Amino acid sequence: MTQRWVLDEIVDPFGAKVVVDRAPDGTVREARFDLAGLPRVDPLLTGHLAAEVPSLVERLCGVCPAAHHLAGIRALESLAGGVELPVAAVLSRQLLHHASAISTHAVRAVTTNRDDAMTLRRLAKQVMTAVGSPGHFPATAVPGGVATPIDAEARDRCRALVPDALAAATRIADRTLPLAGPVDDFPGADVALADEDGRPDLLGSRLRAVAADGRVIIDAAPVGEWDGLVAESMPGDSAPRPYLIAVGPEHGQYRVGPVAQLRIGRLTTPRAAALQDEWSRRGGHAAGARTVITVHSVEVIAAILDRPELLDGRILVEPAAHSGAGAGVGIGWVDGPRGLLVHRYRTVDDGRVGAATVLTPTAQNEYWLALLLRRAVAADRDAPGPDDVPGHAADRGDTGPGEQGHGDPAGPYGPPMAARRLVDLEDAIREADPCLPCSSAPAGAMGLVVEERASGAPGAPSAVSPRSGDPSAVPTGPDRPSAPAGQVSDPSGGQ
Repeated sequence: MTQRWVLDEIVDPFGAKVVVDRAPDGTVREARFDLAGLPRVDPLLTGHLAAEVPSLVERLCGVCPAAHHLAGIRALESLAGGVELPVAAVLSRQLLHHASAISTHAVRAVTTNRDDAMTLRRLAKQVMTAVGSPGHFPATAVPGGVATPIDAEARDRCRALVPDALAAATRIADRTLPLAGPVDDFPGADVALADEDGRPDLLGSRLRAVAADGRVIIDAAPVGEWDGLVAESMPGDSAPRPYLIAVGPEHGQYRVGPVAQLRIGRLTTPRAAALQDEWSRRGGHAAGARTVITVHSVEVIAAILDRPELLDGRILVEPAAHSGAGAGVGIGWVDGPRGLLVHRYRTVDDGRVGAATVLTPTAQNEYWLALLLRRAVAADRDAPGPDDVPGHAADRGDTGPGEQGHGDPAGPYGPPMAARRLVDLEDAIREADPCLPCSSAPAGAMGLVVEERASGAPGAPSAVSPRSGDPSAVPTGPDRPSAPAGQVSDPSGGQ
């Protein structure tokens, strides 16, 4: 029997949409990244046995599966009241997490530092294989420990790759840090996980929040205090607008990710700490932060591989210590490549999930990204373009070379959107790094659609799709036809 499948829509993996809200005089009131393509996945988890959830959440995100894997397992262990893991299990999880961070960040350097990026990815792959996760989706952690121990032969294979990887990561950082980047004038707080001494720790047990003026808002909060630390002003929405409860909904906006990880405290490894100082002196852009964290992760892996406890045969606590089958609330967090990720499960008496919350880095950075986009749209259209500005994303090594294929059509509700401003929008998106493939698109190749709205104007559409024929919906990218003002263009990739 032959079965016929009809695909009536092509989804551009690099697609993204920015909504611009203009006042009648053309000034920008708001610019935001459209998160409609990121529906909340929380309802998918309700009704399942809590023990089944980790295998579901591992596949929530194809970009950062290790972060979801570890956050889900940690939430289960939290449901059991916390579990004291064997040292070998803690170290194996750290290896997985840091290798995942290296693999993710190295992608940004593939087009401009290809050999060094490949060297980093070889180490990451070898380490993930050594701890039992040879495939894309990890299987290392289980409640109470890890599934398989690392042996001496696998450890030694990883060790052999460390010197070249550390040299490669350092070269990428040395090339990236001196390049100019966006001015970092984010007025909100930086939030990241830390160790008990307040130093950045991607798999830390404490949460630390530091205000823009350096004031510590949250010092070392344990995971059990999460519900009193952060609240959502729009619970359940794809843009939940989380805020720090200690500061309040009006002024409690914050960001997460490599920039926040470097701003909350000094790194624990020597080479990365020195680069962190240089990064701070040079203004602190996100592309540089990613390279510093990459060096840090290589150093952490090197240190773990030298620890004799890694080969300790005890990798799992007794099952009774992590059964946690009844009603309760479990919270698991990790600081992934894109920032803080939090899983919160509330279970009922039969151990099924009655409610779940998955707070992603993208949602937490929505305010920051909106700020960057608004600045890019509002900038003087006669300002120097990306080709004129040293340190443009294409030069910073976090994007690849690409044709600048933007059009320059006039929108009906405001001034024309210059091609150079569209590239600035791409840079803004890459800076905040939402967890979507568009963040890794080569310069000029992001399938960016700009939707212009006239704020409060009678008859102004609430949404404009490029397929509706509105000329202000601007497709970008090298293969996209440039649409003269007043002529319809279908980018075949708008969200």
